[in-house]
Amino acid sequence: MENKNYEPLGSKMYFEQVADRYTERSASLLWRWQRHRESIAVFSLLGDVEGLNILDLGCGAGYYTRCCLDRGVGEVTAVDFSPRMIEQLPKDRVTGVVADATETQLERQFPKIICAGLLEFVVSPEKVLNSALHLVEKEGVMVCLIPPDNLAGRLYRKFHQRNGVNISLFSKSLFFQLAHGAGWRIDKFKYLFPYTSVYRLKVG
Repeated sequence: MENKNYEPLGSKMYFEQVADRYTERSASLLWRWQRHRESIAVFSLLGDVEGLNILDLGCGAGYYTRCCLDRGVGEVTAVDFSPRMIEQLPKDRVTGVVADATETQLERQFPKIICAGLLEFVVSPEKVLNSALHLVEKEGVMVCLIPPDNLAGRLYRKFHQRNGVNISLFSKSLFFQLAHGAGWRIDKFKYLFPYTSVYRLKVG
């Protein structure tokens, strides 16, 4: 099902432009506090990753890739459509892949996938979810971090619109429809005030 309410535009150009300073900007006090809270929620749903090979889908400059490395993963495959974002990734135990998340094809499947801060920036989040279904192992999980459709989420969207980027927001019912339509079921959910929803998805 297409999300017709908001069609993100201009995101690739924006992220190419900010890639070189993205990690530095994310270290600002407020953003660092929020991302730390989000990462706790993400990994509480993702579970133990030590020794595993993880897929970071829509990795950006590698915030969650670095979180995985800190938690002792075997290796991270990090996918992003921005070559300049991929250039910011750590080199040790990381394979960077420049690809469109709606049609990513890799030679392996993964026990656990992180999809944090990606779905709101793509025109067809359902295509990302469908593509990811072919990248996860049968008993694997994917954790998605997305902005809810609430007042704080709408303010977050206005922030991005100032940079020429439109983003999608996701009510619980919309995300359930998108996930179910792509072949996933929602296993667990966490909401972090003020504008973060975290879902754990399993196949079928």
